[in-house]
Amino acid sequence: MQRFVYSLALVALLGAALVRAFDEKDALAKFMEYAEPCKTEVGANANDVEEAVKHVPASTKEGRCLRACIMKKFGLMNSNGKLDTDAGHEKAKQYTGNDPAKLAIALEIGDICAAIPVPDDHCEAAEAYGKCFMTEAKNHGLV
Repeated sequence: MQRFVYSLALVALLGAALVRAFDEKDALAKFMEYAEPCKTEVGANANDVEEAVKHVPASTKEGRCLRACIMKKFGLMNSNGKLDTDAGHEKAKQYTGNDPAKLAIALEIGDICAAIPVPDDHCEAAEAYGKCFMTEAKNHGLV
């Protein structure tokens, strides 16, 4: 579950991934609030949601599209399939409680991942961003 919390924040924006003491129940509830309509919208199934929760690579196109849909509902991915860094910075502030050290790491990870080249396909872009978030979280000792 802690791994999910880290990935959600990174997918739901970087910030929460950096906060070891934020409310995991709230994060999961928010994720599920967006996952359910997205599941229907993209034709994903329960396994696709479970993979996202476990933060393992999506095994289906629908699973990758589920992640893109959730990122869009969180306001983290724009209509061009790119990270919205302004929205990401705001989410990072929200999830880090404005803790300066945690916020700095969240912003750094967000900026690094926003700068990576991603496919034009929004579903594939979401998967690339998720991989970047986890790699950077590991590089920063967060997971």
